[in-house]
Amino acid sequence: MRYFFASGSAYIVAMLPVFAMLANVSGAPLMLTALALLFSNSYGGMVTHYGGAAGPVIFGVGYNDIKSWWLVGAVLTILTFLVHITLGVWWWNMLIGWNML
Repeated sequence: MRYFFASGSAYIVAMLPVFAMLANVSGAPLMLTALALLFSNSYGGMVTHYGGAAGPVIFGVGYNDIKSWWLVGAVLTILTFLVHITLGVWWWNMLIGWNML
């Protein structure tokens, strides 16, 4: 769904209120849902050479070809996702335990 929008900012502005409302109706923690959506927005800019603001500029210089860009982007996206799922969830639980979130 991220690629229906021209930028990550447009995606967040359009979709965050919708997903926040759905989270609120379903009883999910609103702050954690919003943070998860905001963090996941970075995946679109990592995967492709056109998904973020800096990607077209860096790709246009010619340092990388499309295949290597997508390969490195996929690896970085998977690693970032794993960090968010492991350390991120652990950290959120710590913040909830300390009544900070």
